[in-house]
Amino acid sequence: MRAGIRRLTPLMIGMLALVLLAGCGGRDKDSFSIFIMDKGDASVVRDELTQKLKAKLGEQAPNIEISVSPLYNQQKLVVEYAAGEHDLFILPEEDMKLYGQNGSNLPLDDAFDKNTYTRGVFEGGVFKKKAQGEEGTDVIMETHLFGIPVEQMKMFKDLKYNSKTLFATVPPRTSNKEEAIKVLKALTE
Repeated sequence: MRAGIRRLTPLMIGMLALVLLAGCGGRDKDSFSIFIMDKGDASVVRDELTQKLKAKLGEQAPNIEISVSPLYNQQKLVVEYAAGEHDLFILPEEDMKLYGQNGSNLPLDDAFDKNTYTRGVFEGGVFKKKAQGEEGTDVIMETHLFGIPVEQMKMFKDLKYNSKTLFATVPPRTSNKEEAIKVLKALTE
């Protein structure tokens, strides 16, 4: 029995955690979740950012929940993406582009000017539409605006948190794409 336990590698433990977390859920439908992972400490802006977002979005705003990872950990980021609990991710550029290859970022071309946010334009995966307009499971590579640089976001500038490596991106499993765009615009304008 002990030999079997010793054979569990960190990869196997991570995969098991992903399977368990993929079945979890139950987030309040009236809430909006943002996950921030930086190589620095983004927790210093969490409370003030939450307050500023609520004030800007007004009375009809969803309950804003901001989760901040206290340290950078690639495995934690994988788990957070797999769990599907967040409506907006703020993460390092290289991670955004890496996950974007597999269709983990929604194109933002319809809501933002890609000429203004050129650093967020890159070739990434998008889910091919089925004949009825439903999302398919096949990923095709296309060039789109997938992320907004934090250094260009007014709210982060006001908080004097201008990380040059962070980008905001919307995952395909967001609970409400329109709400995600609305929050992203509130952060940016």
